[in-house]
Parts: sequence; structure tokens; C-alpha cells
Amino acid sequence: MKKVILFAVACALLAACGNGKTAGNAEGVDSLDSVAADSAVYTGVLPAADVFGIRYRLAVAQDSTNGFSLAEEYLKSENEVGATFSYTGTAEILKGKGEPGKTYYMLKTGDKDNVYNFLVLNDSTLRMVSDDLKEAAGTALNYDLKLQK
Repeated sequence: MKKVILFAVACALLAACGNGKTAGNAEGVDSLDSVAADSAVYTGVLPAADVFGIRYRLAVAQDSTNGFSLAEEYLKSENEVGATFSYTGTAEILKGKGEPGKTYYMLKTGDKDNVYNFLVLNDSTLRMVSDDLKEAAGTALNYDLKLQK
């Protein structure tokens, strides 16, 4: 009987080891909870050219590490998720670049061609901006992530 229980526990542990890893998770981080528990978490679905939209979940540590965890879910429809990618790293805080008096987060994912920039609009909203820190001009599309906790 002990062997059966030990075997069941071993199987459960092996199954749990693969959970939470995604295609874009090169570091093998198991979840977005690797950023400190006192993180600010922003979410939103932003427009995309080839899919219904991209759901973002961004957790930014509220301590001196400036760590971040970013998840992207490419939506085939409002409720159906296609590909999922996860990134972690350090958010660089930019002040004095872009528009004067504004603050930006530059999220470097480890791939030099895959950098995310967000303008801090207020205490509860981040807006995705271009590589040159410019907001999308002349569009009614929503590029905002809202604070969840």
C-alpha cells in the first residue's frame, strides 16, 4: 500500500513540474507570481492586427528591484486563447525622455527586438506606447492597462 501511495505522490509531483510554463518563457519561470507579492498588477485587452486582441497581465514590483512579470495571451475570439507568452525582467523607469514631465516603464524581455514601453498616465493606468515613446495618434483604439490590485 505504501508503494502505491508513494507512486501516486511521485506522479503528482511530476505532473505539477510542467504546469505554468509557456512558449515564450525561456527562463522556465513557473508563474507570474515570481514578482514580489506587493506588485501592482495591470490588465487589459489591447488591439492586434491578426487576432481578436492581446490580453496583457503586467505585474510590476513596488520595491527597489523594479522587477516585472508580463503575460500575453493572443485571443482567437473573445473567449478563446491561442498562443501565450510570459516574460520576466527588470523594468527601467524613464523620466525626462519622451514628453517632458512624464514617466515611462521600459520592459526588456531579454530579446533586444522585444521591448515594451508604457506611459504612466496616473496611479491606476498605463498606456502602451511606441519604441520612441509616442502614443498612437489619430486612433480611437484603447492601449490602456488598468490597475487590478
